[in-house]
Amino acid sequence: MLPDMYGTDVGVETIETDTNTGTMRLRLLVSADHISASGTLDEGLVATITDNHSTYLLIAHSLAHVPEQMPISVSVCLTVHVMARIVPGTTVEIVCSAPPLEAQMDQPQASAVFVDARDPRIVYARATHTKQFKDVMGFSGKL
Repeated sequence: MLPDMYGTDVGVETIETDTNTGTMRLRLLVSADHISASGTLDEGLVATITDNHSTYLLIAHSLAHVPEQMPISVSVCLTVHVMARIVPGTTVEIVCSAPPLEAQMDQPQASAVFVDARDPRIVYARATHTKQFKDVMGFSGKL
């Protein structure tokens, strides 16, 4: 049995993935474990969710729009900004998005915005994830 991928069991629920628009919506019910000492979403949690889910989004988006492009990539930069205090029991909607891949062939980038599910004007965190396509598995244009 293979171990779980790091950070996949943090309570995130996938609501919708749309490879046509390059968007993914997630939901997280915030617990005390998700909150840092400063009362914001824990930066490591934000980074982990952004890394894991934007990677899957970029792979799916790449395969849907540029099937000859190698979808395997490695992270080169991940930035996190926490912006507002949060309390346990808050439901957060996370919107990951990726611009059209044709415009960013070498270093695809995705972003994630963590907003209050009841009032999306409240932004708890933002993250940007830049990757580099890399043939680490001998990808030949076909899966």
